[in-house]
Amino acid sequence: MAEKKVVAKGKAYKGSKQNGGRKIVVVHYKDSSGKWRTTSKNAARHEYEKRNGKLPKGTDVDHVDNNKDNDSSGNLRALSHSKNVGKENKRRAGKKKKK
Repeated sequence: MAEKKVVAKGKAYKGSKQNGGRKIVVVHYKDSSGKWRTTSKNAARHEYEKRNGKLPKGTDVDHVDNNKDNDSSGNLRALSHSKNVGKENKRRAGKKKKK
């Protein structure tokens, strides 16, 4: 198993416009050859995986209350990518009807 180390004391940085402003965490890890690498990871996914273990491919971390800034353990759940996209589409459709 690869050794991992979260940098900057696990501080979540505000993401860019490109990722919707979602927070990210910078992680250092040793690859299979022993070389240190650096990557970034979605902060909500990082928090969820820290508590519950690694998620399989095609699984997203969903914010139950739709607030991307609320990364509390009770607000995060694993959801298939297709169901997560469907939830977001349904939420957006509801916004259009209210106008």
